[in-house]
Amino acid sequence: MSVVDPITLKRFQRFRANRMGWWSLLTLLLVSFLALLGPLLVGNRPLVLRIDGQWRFPVFAGFISGTELGLKNVAEPNYRLLARDLAANQRGWLLMPPVPFAPGEVCEVMPDVSQDREGRWCDPRGVIAEGRIFTLNNKGTRKQVWSVINGRLNGDARKFEDGTGVARAKLSADKVVMTVPEKDSTDWQPRGALYTLIPSPCPPGLDGHWLGTDESGHDMIARLFGGFRILLLAAMIYLPAVYAVGLILGASMGYFGGWFDMFWQRAMEIWSNIPFLYAVIFLASLLEPSLAILILILVAFSWIGLAQQLRASAYQVSARDYVTASKALGAGHARIIWRHILPNCATVILTTLPFSLHGLVFSLSALDYLGFGLPPTEPSWGDLLHQAKENWNAWWILGPSLFALVATMVMINSVGEALQDAFDLRRAQR
Repeated sequence: MSVVDPITLKRFQRFRANRMGWWSLLTLLLVSFLALLGPLLVGNRPLVLRIDGQWRFPVFAGFISGTELGLKNVAEPNYRLLARDLAANQRGWLLMPPVPFAPGEVCEVMPDVSQDREGRWCDPRGVIAEGRIFTLNNKGTRKQVWSVINGRLNGDARKFEDGTGVARAKLSADKVVMTVPEKDSTDWQPRGALYTLIPSPCPPGLDGHWLGTDESGHDMIARLFGGFRILLLAAMIYLPAVYAVGLILGASMGYFGGWFDMFWQRAMEIWSNIPFLYAVIFLASLLEPSLAILILILVAFSWIGLAQQLRASAYQVSARDYVTASKALGAGHARIIWRHILPNCATVILTTLPFSLHGLVFSLSALDYLGFGLPPTEPSWGDLLHQAKENWNAWWILGPSLFALVATMVMINSVGEALQDAFDLRRAQR
């Protein structure tokens, strides 16, 4: 059947007439395209790096040692801090992605600190009641640290040497009262770019985190983006696998009938009575959870519904005259199923597709919420909802996560409703 025949065009017009379904489809396609861009939009490596007259493209090159960039550290630098160092020393510049945090990156929220008119140390939230201010090396580690109480320097002043903090002075009310060694002439007043640490979950708007961080220190936008990429990858594997099993088996049951149909019906009845959640818990206790294992489990329990629906449709199609004529002309079973049964079951195939995807999104999110899904290091909307349950005061975790999940499922359902309107004349004429 040509994709431009009158029947297909009318179906497409009826689909577009459902504006909710049409715009939901366009939105899902747009978001999926953005997700495919991956590190170009969300990542902690620069798109372009110009340093000491050399051009670098870390987002494509991957890991670049700090020594290759003229730094003392072998480890990969923190490019967000390196940008400040390059600007200060006029060594070059770099261009970060719009969201300069990776989905799996644990961030320390370190906003700038400054002094108010009374000389008290403040972060973006106000006067620091109790905490520490510090300077940083270009690799993101502490260089010097001062204790602050009620906006004043009180307590130890430490200097980090070889990664170990050593108390070198004691201050009280912004004044040095003791130094180690005693004749140390170092000026212990804070100088240069100073930062403070805000524990996670961190509220929105601090240190470049537009939606804040979760309880593990991951950027919320990067985590939501990474969670959608996981769902997209899962859908690209799950849907072909489920439809390969469900379509072939369902069409064969409806076409052959007899003992073949009876055997597989009884097998599906037995298999469908196995509790899905118990099976997942049992397998999770034996195997290390991963996306591949979860998809394999979901496919094993999801093909039954599709096979049953296609069996009923294929049973009706197999009784048509053109199928009987094909048999009389000597066409093989595989050819009849492929050329006659499946094309005439297109309504069932297409209208069930969005709801299969809806079930995948719900199942993966539910398993992650219950703790039987992906490892905590992997971005997941279900894990964010679990964190929100444990941190009710962190509204920036619950709100965006719940909105993303509900909006995605509503749009998928809207596409499914629009497809049913397009293929069912009785629904379209209501």
